[in-house]
Parts: sequence; C-alpha cells; structure tokens
Amino acid sequence: MNDRLTRWIVRSRPDTSRIIAALILSLFAGAASITLFGGSGLLVGKAAGGGGLAVLGGLLVLIEIVAFLRAPLRYEERMVTHRVALGSMVRWRLWLYDIVATKSPGSLSFLSTGELLDRSIEDIDLLEDLYVRVVLPIVAALMTGLLAAGVIAIWLPLGGLVVALCVLGGLVVSLALGHAAVHPAQHAAALRSLISSKMVDTIEGSAELRMTNLGGQLHREIEELDAHCQRQEVLVARMRAFGVVAIGCLNAAGVLGVTLLAAAHVQHGSLTPGEAAGISLASLAGLEPLLGALAGALAAAHVDAAAARLEALESAPASVIEASHPVQWPPRTAPLSFRSVSSAPSAGAPAVVRDVSLVIDPGARIAIVGASGSGKTTLCRLALRFLDPLEGSVAIGATAYLDMASDDVRRHVVLLDQDPMLFAGTLGDALRLGDPLATDEALLAIIATVDLGELANSPEDLALSIGESGATLSLGQQRRVALARAMLRRPDILLLDEPTAGLDPEQGRRILSDVLSAAGDAAVVLVTHDDDAAQMMSERYWLYNGELSKVSN
Repeated sequence: MNDRLTRWIVRSRPDTSRIIAALILSLFAGAASITLFGGSGLLVGKAAGGGGLAVLGGLLVLIEIVAFLRAPLRYEERMVTHRVALGSMVRWRLWLYDIVATKSPGSLSFLSTGELLDRSIEDIDLLEDLYVRVVLPIVAALMTGLLAAGVIAIWLPLGGLVVALCVLGGLVVSLALGHAAVHPAQHAAALRSLISSKMVDTIEGSAELRMTNLGGQLHREIEELDAHCQRQEVLVARMRAFGVVAIGCLNAAGVLGVTLLAAAHVQHGSLTPGEAAGISLASLAGLEPLLGALAGALAAAHVDAAAARLEALESAPASVIEASHPVQWPPRTAPLSFRSVSSAPSAGAPAVVRDVSLVIDPGARIAIVGASGSGKTTLCRLALRFLDPLEGSVAIGATAYLDMASDDVRRHVVLLDQDPMLFAGTLGDALRLGDPLATDEALLAIIATVDLGELANSPEDLALSIGESGATLSLGQQRRVALARAMLRRPDILLLDEPTAGLDPEQGRRILSDVLSAAGDAAVVLVTHDDDAAQMMSERYWLYNGELSKVSN
C-alpha cells in the first residue's frame, strides 16, 4: 500500500476494535473454507476406501457445521468492514466540506463546477473501496493462503511450501499490476472530471449553444474525451484480464503441484488416498482468494487516483490566512478602509487591483464604476475577506482584517451580487439563510420592505416553493428575495455587485432605490458599469486598469 492510501486510512481514524474483529472473522472464514474443502476431499477418500461408519459420520457432521458457519462468518466480516468504511466516509466527507468551505471561493477558482462536483461525489464514494475492496481482500488472501500452507505442511511440508510460494507469487503479480494501473486510472479520473465540467457547461449554456449552433462542436469534444477515457479504462481492463490469467495459472500450478506431491506420498504409503484428496482440495481453498486480491490491487489504483485528486484540493493555496488569536469586530460603527491595496482575483493570478486606497464611512453611499475585468469584484471579495491583499491592508476602524476571523467579517459585511444563489426549497427557507432565527413576522416585514408583497402576505405564503437557482421566480423577484435575505443580516456594510445587471432600466432603478431605503444606517457600496445607477449614490469612484480615482460631481 502506498503512502497516499496510508494517509487516507490514518485520516479516517478507523475503529481499531472493528478492524481487528474483521480480520479475526476473515481468518475464521478462511479456516472454514479450508476445513470445508479439505474435509470434503477426506470424506470422499474415506468413503471410497471403505472408512468406518463412525469416521464418515463424524466427518459429515463436521462438514455440515463448517458449511453452515462459513456464510455467516463471511457476512459478518463484510458487515463489520462496511461499518468501518461508512464511518470513514463520514469523516472523509466532513474533511471535504471543511476544505471546500474554508477555501471557497478564492482558493478553488481553478476548478469548474463540474470538476468540484466530481471530486465531491465520485471520489469520496470511491474511497469506500479502500477497506471493502482493497485492504480486506488482500489481507484475507494472504491470511487464508498462509493458513492453508501451514495446515498442508503438517502432512506434506513440500506441498505447504508450494502453496505459500503460489500465494506470495499471486500477491506480487496483483500488486505489480495494481501499481501499473495507477497512471491510466489517474488519467481516466482526470478525463472524467473534465467531461463532467464540460457536461455542466453544456447543460447550463444550452440556450446559448442552440442560438450559436456550437452545441455540436462541444458534443464532439466531449465524445473525443470520452473515447480517450475509454482507452485508458480498456488498458486497465487488459491488465485485469492478464492478471486473471496469471492468477489462474498460479492456482492451477499450485493445486497440480500439491496433488502430484500427495500422489507420490500415497504411493510411498505415507499418506492415505483420503488425506491426499483433502490436502489437494485444501490447497484449492487456500489459493482461491487470490482473485479477490487481484481485484483489490486494481481497485487500489482507482482509489489512489481519487485520493490524489482530493488531495489537490487540500494543497490549493489558502486565499485567507486566519489569525491564531482573532480579535472581535469593533463594537461601534467604524469606517472600512483600504490602504494601498493590491490584489489578484485568486491565488497565483496576476494583480487586477493596484495601490487602491479608499475609506468607506458608516452610512456612506458610494459607487465604484468600471468596465468588466477592472477589479470591481475583487474589491468586493477583499471587503468580504474572501481574499487577503497581496500588498497593503484592509481594516475596520483601527482593527486590521488580518487580525480578525473571516467569519466574523462576513457577519457584518454582506454581498448582494448580480447572480444571487437561491436554493430549492420554500420562500421562508431562502430568507432564513440571512437569519435562521427570524420569526414569520420578521420575514413578512422584510418582504414588505423590499416590495415583494405579490409573493407573500401571510405566514402560510412563506411555504411558497422556490425552484433550484430561483427558477420559479422572475429575475427581479430573485434579486428582491436576495435583498431581503441580505437585510435580515442587519449588516454594517452592504456590497452591491452589479445588482441591476440584466434588468430593464426602470426595474433596476426601482430595486436599487429599495436597497438604499432598506439599508438604513448601513454603508452601501455599489460596484457597477452602469453610470445611471451610479448617479443614485452620493460619492462616485472610477476604477480603471486596477487604479481607483474619485469622480467629482
């Protein structure tokens, strides 16, 4: 097992007692198989040789008991192993959620939605195989094989050696093929991730693709990627086929070798025919689990590929460094200041904001105007502490953002952007993301404030169903629901990132007017490319080529 899979086993913090129980059950199940096979051969040999009725009866009872016990032992072994795997998956998923939560959105911007979805679902699910299909089958094959070799060696030392060598040879072949399959498995996993990304783009952009007649080109790209992915999977399948043949040959050689040695001892009179038959079938029981070990070694390649892709998330550079002893947000209202700030939109990207200085006083109404790509959204991310500046500092009053917990910053600074996320659920659910403890009366009051009376006038109306991404609402209604959700947070600073984009001028002015009225004493910062919207603010700044300058009225 390589270092990466070992790290994931350690990360899963498995229950040691359950692992020991699974190994003991596996050993007992292997012993039951050896006893069943060997006893059956001995029974047939004794019956053919005219063994006594008492001996035959005793063997028959033993075989019946072992046959009855083998299935429950295997079942309980699998159940215990699955409990270990499922418990580990809970901890792995919590790890993944922590990574996504702490590194989004700045640090994971190199991933598309499809790639992150692929990592979140398929890769974590694949890790379940680490215990069920990788560790247990390989360990079970080793234990059962060596147990069979030890039992056979009691009557036939050279036969025990043959079985032990075949078991070790089979494990070497399995592990070698598993190692060789790692690269194509990782390549296939990367291609599947890219396919997922393009599929998500195709679905989300289906209307634009139809209008531009470019859907066919994207479909062909997906088909080419799929064909390349299939070639990698075929390569792994060929390795599996080769392994099955190799393991089959080793099993046949081992059983044949033990059978010939047993036959020679029968001729010399040191073994009875019944004992020879039992030894031969016991060797078959000892070598049989090698096919499971091969499957486990090849599954390890896919598990390793999934683990490698997940670790890429962990290794992504953090966009925010949390303070070891964070201080609290100032108890009194204070200005938010940017002091000679330079910043990039994500880790590793070039700076798009350069030497920006700005003071946002409590209750201020400020517009920052600039073309797309000028750095407006990056300024919003700095204010929300989704990013830390490359140079300069951001502070609230005399308290630097670097000395505060980012979650504390986002309790006081709230963003309303041009594409607010509304999750599928009820209207009440969507609003309570702003304040989980808000009463129905508080929700209805904020709904009236943002002029959404057509959606809800009574507590019963809060059960109105909202589709995914607000699909059942108009664009204007989506913005107003997002505004209501933001105002429930009672922010000190409200950031508006192109809140009127996609709306007609009259609707945009009406929504912006409602925002300014609902904001109350909170400072409002509007970033936009719309000069008409900027005219509604008391101060205006122009952001061009990453540099900020004040516009005189």
